[in-house]
Amino acid sequence: MPESDPDSLEYVAGQVEAIHERFKQAKEKVTGVTGENPFGAIRHPDERAPGEHPSDGMVHALGTFRDGVHQQFDAAAELMRSTGSALRDAARALRETDDAARDSVTVKDGTPRI
Repeated sequence: MPESDPDSLEYVAGQVEAIHERFKQAKEKVTGVTGENPFGAIRHPDERAPGEHPSDGMVHALGTFRDGVHQQFDAAAELMRSTGSALRDAARALRETDDAARDSVTVKDGTPRI
């Protein structure tokens, strides 16, 4: 019969939840263009809108990329949070099952009944 170890599940849940926090921290490090435009020398097609900087398309593309990466980090972080929660639920269920089994088990010592 397989052994259940709710304490190990709780430990793993904590580790998974820590990964959730690391995803959130990593997401903050992925930024778009901030401050002065570093792409000023990039040429844009002649059809650019009046007043549009020649590299606005590049800045927009990086912003779109950043937004997509942020969505992936959010999805991964949510998955880690959900996994941690599922592990904690499993540990709780194991403890409840063990408690119920302990209350309903009859131990026979082999002494004959009269």
